[in-house]
Amino acid sequence: MEHSYKDTRGPSTWYKMKRRPKHLPLRKQQVLKNIVQAICARHVVDMIILFGSHARGDWVEDEYEEDHITYEYRSDYDILIITADKAAERDVAYDIDLKHDLEPGGRGTRVNYIAHTIHHVNQMLAERRFFFMDIQKEGYLLYDSGRYKLARPPRRLPPDVMLRHAEEYFTEWIESADGFLDSARYNQSKGRPKIAAFDLHQAAERYITCLLLVHTGYRPKEHDMDKLIRQATGFDPRFSETFLLHIDEEKHLFDLLRRAYVDARYSKSYRITEGELNAIAERIEGMKKTTKEVCEEKIETLRRVI
Repeated sequence: MEHSYKDTRGPSTWYKMKRRPKHLPLRKQQVLKNIVQAICARHVVDMIILFGSHARGDWVEDEYEEDHITYEYRSDYDILIITADKAAERDVAYDIDLKHDLEPGGRGTRVNYIAHTIHHVNQMLAERRFFFMDIQKEGYLLYDSGRYKLARPPRRLPPDVMLRHAEEYFTEWIESADGFLDSARYNQSKGRPKIAAFDLHQAAERYITCLLLVHTGYRPKEHDMDKLIRQATGFDPRFSETFLLHIDEEKHLFDLLRRAYVDARYSKSYRITEGELNAIAERIEGMKKTTKEVCEEKIETLRRVI
């Protein structure tokens, strides 16, 4: 489906994006000013938008010690750079010197930036793509040339576009989830139980993500398995049966899966047996079957509407 954007020129008015991330410490606000200066010193761009955890306010700077080893995690600065055309987008995306200029010194916070044309961003907004809608809703406009404005997403998509999106999401996310399920089996066979546990968490997260995207076109920023399964159960009660939490053994297995997202990667105290991995994998296989059935039913419903 083609979209026309004859109204892209003009001031950024209707969406009233926030412009000053006052919720951030002054040192981080200064870093963002330096980022904008570094980008504008090398390129003619039209918008620079802060998105992600620093825009939402849930950024992390965590440091802890375990067994005399210091572990550190810092959320990146996520930056969207919007350009007028593809040539400018390529110049920004492949500028090695800009990447070097934005590298943090010492233990500073990394900058993760992406570049897109105004046409692409507006097309994604017109199709209600959740990633760009979130940037528009939560982001901070750090720089604006004033030459363009962002499109206003429609309230509802035409049925043919909804079907296309659902089919795309289904193919992409089922494949991704299956890949992690295969990886879990492989890592278990190689004697890497903690990595296998993390893979199982990612498989489960991706099956539920597939379900939510096919039905709503939206992916929540969530890794908590308890919340994800509750969201999935809203579409089909069978998801609540993945783990029967009123049974102590099932509750223990679910806790191992839930904790795998962080502890299986970073905590030396995380332990999981071969039998527990097999039991969790069996339940994720059931989740896979349910996800495919529910998503295929939704896609078939959309086909009948067209």
